[in-house]
Amino acid sequence: MFTIINKRKTIVMKSFAFTLAEVLITLGIIGVVAAMTLPTLMHEYKIRQYKTGFWRTSSLIQSALKETANDFGYDNYEDLYYICGDLSSSKVNNCLTENTELFKQINEDFLSRFKVMNTVPRSKLWAMKFKDFSGKYSTSYSELYGITTFNTPHGGGHILIDGSLISSITFFYHEPSDGFSITFDTNGPYKGPNQYGRDLFLFNVGHWYKLCSEKAGGSIYNGRGCYDYAKRDVNPDDRNKGYWKSLK
Repeated sequence: MFTIINKRKTIVMKSFAFTLAEVLITLGIIGVVAAMTLPTLMHEYKIRQYKTGFWRTSSLIQSALKETANDFGYDNYEDLYYICGDLSSSKVNNCLTENTELFKQINEDFLSRFKVMNTVPRSKLWAMKFKDFSGKYSTSYSELYGITTFNTPHGGGHILIDGSLISSITFFYHEPSDGFSITFDTNGPYKGPNQYGRDLFLFNVGHWYKLCSEKAGGSIYNGRGCYDYAKRDVNPDDRNKGYWKSLK
C-alpha cells in the first residue's frame, strides 16, 4: 500500500500482485490445456503436410505426363493406355515386346521433365519398408510399382530436388487391367511414414486391385486405389466424410 498526498486530500491506494500459489495454479491450467490440444494440433499439421505434398507431386506428374504424351503425338496422357491396354490378355504380351523401345523412350522423356537429384536402384531400397493403408501390413519398398524391375526393365526410384520420390513408369504390369503406373512418395523413402494413402501413392490408370480401405485388412494391395480417393477428397469407407480429415 502506498499514499499519494496532494493539497486537497490524501489518496490511499493498494497495489495488487499474484501470489506464488496463484502463478503455479495458472501455469498448471495452461499446461493441462496445452496437453489436451497439442496432439490435435500436431495431427492436423501432419495431415496438412500430407495433403500439400500429395497435390504438389501429383500436379508435377500429371503435367509431365501431359507434355510427354503430346511429344509422342497423343492428345492426353490417358491415351498412352491404348498402346496395348485395349488388347486381350492373350495378345498383350506380343504388344509389350514390340513396344519395348517405345516404352523406354516415353519413360526417358517423362523423367527428363523433373529435376532429379539422384536415382536409386531397386537394390538400394530393398531394406526399406512401406505399410499398406490400414497399417497392418508391411513389405519391402523395392516391391512398389515402377521401382521393382519385374516387368519394368527401367525400374527405380528418382529423388527430386524437393526430397520427394517418383518411380519410373510401369507399363501393363498385370497386363491390360493394370494400365500404366507411377509410384510417388511425397517426402522420399528415407522419411516416414512410408504408408499408402499418407505420403505414398500409386498413380494408376488401370483398375486392377485398386483397394483403399481400413476395412480391407492388411495386404500389399490395400492402398493401390488411394490416389483416386485423395484426389476427390472422399473417405473410401464413408462417402459422407472427407479423405484427409479422416486420416488417423
